[in-house]
Amino acid sequence: MFRISQFMHEVLSPTPLGPKRNPPGPVVIWNLVRRCNLTCKHCYSISADKDFPNELNTHQIFDVMEDLKRFRVPVLILSGGEPLLHPDIFKIAEHAKEMGFYTALSSNGTLIDQSNIEQIASVGFDYLGISIDGIRETHDKFRRKEGAFDASIHGLRLCRQRGIKVGLRFTMTQDNAEELPQLLDLMDAEKIDKFYFSHLNYAGRGNK
Repeated sequence: MFRISQFMHEVLSPTPLGPKRNPPGPVVIWNLVRRCNLTCKHCYSISADKDFPNELNTHQIFDVMEDLKRFRVPVLILSGGEPLLHPDIFKIAEHAKEMGFYTALSSNGTLIDQSNIEQIASVGFDYLGISIDGIRETHDKFRRKEGAFDASIHGLRLCRQRGIKVGLRFTMTQDNAEELPQLLDLMDAEKIDKFYFSHLNYAGRGNK
């Protein structure tokens, strides 16, 4: 994963060289649940709208978070599947915040609406990333769902209205690479200042 916004900032205003510092701890991207309301054609985990066996319960998740804290992990990104489908997602996120993690949510954005935006805002996520893999028609083809693009943009705007720090996440493939400039224009139009650029993970449906 490549964060373009940080790279461009360093190009324009390089951080001065200073004394050697201890490296930061690892960023943990945690797929809490494999279930997803979409069946994206490039999904590495072959997620679908069904339950999958052998997933951790909430108590076990809290135990793992204690281990991560002992290993001095500073950043926890809650992902999936679609993490908003986890029945205890807000309880888990609030616990992560209480433990002092920089807590982020990685979502497809389609489930963010008036029914849950206040809960999302009340958690106080440090960052919320929404995956957008092309402009309307291209994105909907990747998601295999008509209207997915509009739903994600609606969710993004709700987050911005509530003051949630939100960004776009883009996975480049041969089918959407030419739309990168348009996505950057979208980012500017929506006043989004974070853009995460990922390569395709050649696993699951992404390997076909």
